Amino acid sequence: MTGEEKKKLILKGELPDSVQGTRLYKTLTAVLSYIGCIAVAFGVMYFLDGTAGVILIAALVCAFVISLVMTLAVKHSMTVAVETDKTVMTKDEDMTLKVSLSKSLMIPSPLIEIRVSCSPHLELTGGELFKGAVAGNETNRIKIPLRSKHSGLAQLNIDSILLTDFLGLFSFSIKIPEELRRLKVGIYPNIPDAAPQTELLKTTNRFNSDDEEEESDENSLTPTGLPGYDHRQYFPGDPIKRINWKLSSKRDIYMIRLDEQIRGSGQLFFLDCPDYPETEYVLKVRDTVIEGALAMFTMLLREGREATFFFCTEGLWLSEEIHNMADVYRLQEELAGFVPCEPPQLFPPEIAGSSKTPICFTSATGDKAGSAMQIAAQSPDALIICAESAGMQTISTNIWKISDEFEFRRQQD
Repeated sequence: MTGEEKKKLILKGELPDSVQGTRLYKTLTAVLSYIGCIAVAFGVMYFLDGTAGVILIAALVCAFVISLVMTLAVKHSMTVAVETDKTVMTKDEDMTLKVSLSKSLMIPSPLIEIRVSCSPHLELTGGELFKGAVAGNETNRIKIPLRSKHSGLAQLNIDSILLTDFLGLFSFSIKIPEELRRLKVGIYPNIPDAAPQTELLKTTNRFNSDDEEEESDENSLTPTGLPGYDHRQYFPGDPIKRINWKLSSKRDIYMIRLDEQIRGSGQLFFLDCPDYPETEYVLKVRDTVIEGALAMFTMLLREGREATFFFCTEGLWLSEEIHNMADVYRLQEELAGFVPCEPPQLFPPEIAGSSKTPICFTSATGDKAGSAMQIAAQSPDALIICAESAGMQTISTNIWKISDEFEFRRQQD
């Protein structure tokens, strides 16, 4: 069974054949052992001592009945609660999944086995199988350690919670509320501290077809009542050339101009993220591309440039305007819950209707480059940026690759 087939079974709430086979093997082994004990008791009764044999048989039967009755009673009194100590986290950060088992009966529980799994965004550092028991009517909290590996929306699955009777003969599944069976955790992409790369910035600047900002008519009034411009308070990281010094001196606080002309003068970027099966390789490529985009926006802001970034999620193209580092952090937060999907259009409508040449970050790989090839064919002048580890072939004359160290290199023909 392949890893993808195993993942599909887990998402359906079913156990893979290998796990079911192990359970069946253990059950058959325990039952055969019990039957063997009964056979020995019969042998004692017929060949050695009839009274002792009867007592042994009675003890074995009573043990079976008592074990079964107590196990079923514990099963019906057992309640399960599942929670994580974090709902969002950074990459390479540890977290804990807590499975709380409690019951209302005073009798102790037999062995409880918890089997968990997760999407490749996470790593189960303590294994997939955990065992425990509940003494009396107390609560046993079983802690399952995990570590984040890749950005995006990760999923945690409680595949099964099994209660084995005291003799180890049979296992019973404890019901788990559906909303607790699968949990979601958002993982932030990193914002690499990449050094400015002059050649790349010069190349991307050529894709901005708008002229440099022009002064608007200071006598015209906007709906805000301020002449010519919309404004907001200055934050560290904002381009200094956007400061309206005249208004700042009047208000005794730095004010940033946000007129429509300047707001629309940034470069247009969009993310092409095909909905591939999520493997280690696919997630590594995706991380490189998304984190490369965040590094790019940081470099642009240092140069006093702005940008608009489009990405598709849940079948809709969403946009984020990048004017300062606060916008980059907000985009990082949004991408923590990012799930790839099939976009409704190849290009975002705002880019398709713009005169600007788009810059595309693509997580397509060399063996599955269909979407990137369509973008290159439909917009031959578009600049395409991919991960070096993706193994992308020459699909465009304007293609750049991001190394694992977040260095941008132009692909040579």
